[in-house]
Amino acid sequence: MISNTGKDMNLKLYDENLKELTNETFEDVYTLNFYLQTIPKKFGQEKTLLIYNKQENSTTDKRSSHSDDLVVGQTPNNIQLLIAEDENSYFIKE
Repeated sequence: MISNTGKDMNLKLYDENLKELTNETFEDVYTLNFYLQTIPKKFGQEKTLLIYNKQENSTTDKRSSHSDDLVVGQTPNNIQLLIAEDENSYFIKE
């Protein structure tokens, strides 16, 4: 799971049993992508689901008190699900 707060990027990596393998913070997407490409060899992961949450795209300013209403500033693409199967597919596009 990758969270982009706009200031930094946090990576939490879990194995198939949801045991946390690592928790790292990166200043930019380039450093994150370099680290991501080490995952298959370093942690023995053959296939990984990457969940990318760009938190800077959402706000908590609601138009009304109804929970089904649109959140102002929220975009439908602030969460991306990606499957990485080899070293070259472990990256996030900005």
